[in-house]
Amino acid sequence: MRHKPVIACLFLIIMILPVFSYGSEEQGRPNAAVPDSSHEFEPVLDGAQIIHDFVVLNKGSAALEIEKVETG
Repeated sequence: MRHKPVIACLFLIIMILPVFSYGSEEQGRPNAAVPDSSHEFEPVLDGAQIIHDFVVLNKGSAALEIEKVETG
C-alpha cells in the first residue's frame, strides 16, 4: 500500500498551509512555509509504521503557533 502514506502527507499539508498563510502579506503575522511539501515513500509492508519529518518555517514576523496536526 505505497500510496496511502503519500496521500496522507499531501492531505496534511493541503489542510494546514492555508490556515497559516492567511494574511501573510500584513506585518506582524506568522507565515508558514514548507520547503518540501511532499515525500515519496519507498514500498513498505502493509501495517508497517513509517515516519517522515516535514520542516515548517516561519517566514513572518510574529510567532507561528501550530495547534493541531493530523494525518489522513
